[in-house]
Amino acid sequence: MKITEISINNRTSVFVLMFIVIIAGILSYVGLPRESAPDIKIPLVVISTPYFGVAPGDIESLVTQKIETELNSISEIKKITSTSAEGFSSIICEFESGYDIDNALQKVRDKVNKAKPKLPSEAEESDVSEINFSEFPIFTFALTGKIDLTQLKDISDDIKEDIEKINGVLDCKISGGLDREVKVNVDVNKLEHYKIPFGDIISAIQSENQTIPGGVIDNVNSSFLIRVPGEYTEPFSIEDIVIKVENDLPIYIRDVAQIEYSFKERQTYSRLNEKEAITISVSKRIGSNIIDMVNEINEVIENYKQKYNNQIDFTVVVDFSQDIKRSVRNLENNIFSGLVLVLLVLFAFLGLRTASFVGFAIPMSMLLSFIILSLLNITLNFIVLFSLILALGMLVDNAIVIVENIYKFLEDGYPLEEAAKLGAKEVAWPITTSTLTTLVAFGPLLFWPGVVGDFMQYLPITLIVTLSSSLFVALVMNPVLTSKYMKLEIYNKPRKGLKLILIPFDRITALNNELILPWILTNYERILKNFVGKERESGKPIAKRNLIGLALTFVLFLFSSELIFLPFLPKFITIIITILLTLCVVWVFSSNNLRVLSATFLSLFLIIEIYSVFDLGTEFFPETDPQRIYINIEAPLGTNVERTNVIAKKIENVVKPLQGTDISEYIASVGTSTNQFDFGSGAIPNKGSITVQFPNYVNRRIPSPILTDSIRESIKNIAGATLEVKKEKMGPPVGSPITIEITGDNFEELGKISGNIQDVVKTIPGVVDLKDDYDLGKP
Repeated sequence: MKITEISINNRTSVFVLMFIVIIAGILSYVGLPRESAPDIKIPLVVISTPYFGVAPGDIESLVTQKIETELNSISEIKKITSTSAEGFSSIICEFESGYDIDNALQKVRDKVNKAKPKLPSEAEESDVSEINFSEFPIFTFALTGKIDLTQLKDISDDIKEDIEKINGVLDCKISGGLDREVKVNVDVNKLEHYKIPFGDIISAIQSENQTIPGGVIDNVNSSFLIRVPGEYTEPFSIEDIVIKVENDLPIYIRDVAQIEYSFKERQTYSRLNEKEAITISVSKRIGSNIIDMVNEINEVIENYKQKYNNQIDFTVVVDFSQDIKRSVRNLENNIFSGLVLVLLVLFAFLGLRTASFVGFAIPMSMLLSFIILSLLNITLNFIVLFSLILALGMLVDNAIVIVENIYKFLEDGYPLEEAAKLGAKEVAWPITTSTLTTLVAFGPLLFWPGVVGDFMQYLPITLIVTLSSSLFVALVMNPVLTSKYMKLEIYNKPRKGLKLILIPFDRITALNNELILPWILTNYERILKNFVGKERESGKPIAKRNLIGLALTFVLFLFSSELIFLPFLPKFITIIITILLTLCVVWVFSSNNLRVLSATFLSLFLIIEIYSVFDLGTEFFPETDPQRIYINIEAPLGTNVERTNVIAKKIENVVKPLQGTDISEYIASVGTSTNQFDFGSGAIPNKGSITVQFPNYVNRRIPSPILTDSIRESIKNIAGATLEVKKEKMGPPVGSPITIEITGDNFEELGKISGNIQDVVKTIPGVVDLKDDYDLGKP
């Protein structure tokens, strides 16, 4: 091939290129952002409109339907789903996959602004945002210690500020703890006595608690700014605020109210292993390096440990960087192991020097792939890592063929440079074609539609890049190396010095080349001749027999496909009988080569049929041993945070006995939600979650799926809320395995139908976490 000849003729340039690839590849590998999952843009836009104190039915008619009417005119919208809850409207617009999310946001904003005059004036401003799954927490830790919750909350606020300064951090949220608050407890009877409206107290405090600018005073040589500081630094100074003056006598706030410096009502609770804690959750920006970001967060945590003399305990509950580190270690280990194993196998057949030329293809192909992936702005996530490991075994295929063929020409007596050119030229097109057939097989995955396609496209992209890199290395770099350094192996020559350690390997290689390899080739040739066969008859009768055999085989296949043949027998027995009869027909009416081909296709048919008989089922992503599970709590709307907290404590009592043996730690968060579609500001008093962290795989006594089922069974009788046990999943964002949608105009009737359907579905074996989103609203 021309590219190989040019490379050999310009060896110096190729050696410089190799050096550049090694340096740039290492830098690219180090600089590739590490992520747990690929960053994909979900074509979902959410419109959130708060309208506090309004029932769900009124939210539907006054807000949701008005906005939906305008949104229906956007032709690119695939589906509109809305939820009208107590005091809140949420509308989700799903666009066609691949649609530009920025254009989608702009179109939705325009339609929401058009609907704004039709909404009640008391409704809050609508918020239009996209759903980005990369913005959900990737690092969560809890603070506990010997100090009280108030100080712990102040420290957590300082930690939050420091973490938000770290490059790549998008958001940092705190739950739990106590917040200080100045309360003005007004006596209604005294207000009536002094004839003071309640709003006057609020106005008086607002007007007094501010710093007033006083202008500028010019002196002879300078000018001074004047300001009157009026913001309160002491809470009890509020008592001295004058509300009004009546009959030349001032009426103070202390005359009608009492000032109390205490805490806000608890909106969230957080506990670590039943111990009061404060939880901090960190989410990252798109494309940020998780490992670098988490390392910096750990540095912040370590600084605060030293600052407070270890009075504060930091417990990491969720850390996705560990999963990435584990995957990267597996990749590096596989590359090293693959390189060693390939060298050992090739050494037995080709010798040490020749094997090293082939082994060179693995790191060079990987480094070249890292350069291209970096240029494509692809992060190192678990899909890319899986693809690299998958491609690892195929990287040396091209190099083996090239190097071995060059060695063959060298054995035939050709000069080294000419052997390299001829050997590469002879097999260049076959290995190129072979690589292209593999790439073409993965090509259709690039056109996989939908969100799942956006998620899975990293698999074919990585494989195409890696295998193309291996072809480039085989056609350009391997011939150049062999043309410079390849030598004929002499296995019985005397060794001196350090080369003495190669004597055992020489003997193994010589034994292989003199005994084992000839025996393999002889038997392979005999088996191949037997399969191909030599027919003494003319071609015409053979062709006739083959046609009869093919026709009878096709008829038997038709019989077995729909159980027409022997319908009174079980399907599996019918398939076996059909296969045996077909083999007999093929053997009698076919030539040797057709027998082999027919037996091959029959084996494939048998495998497919046996799999269908046992009906093992299909699933999109396999169930794995989760590292953690989430127990979600959803009490009826109107339940206060105290009642939700009681339910959470009951669940903690179930989990507590497992802590230390089967569970490493568990953290409860009450007043918050893990559902990405729970939008709006403030706490959610009727919801909560408990994150259960399992030990490392090697330290688990019981597999986490079995333990998860046990926990689900133990908490199913806890009343007062809907409880859902969810495993942590890897893979593209998908919904529940089965979703039934009921549409109609009468919400009460829909609720009754939903209840009837649930009564039927819950009797089906294997159904867990059955729930609906029908809500009656606050009582």
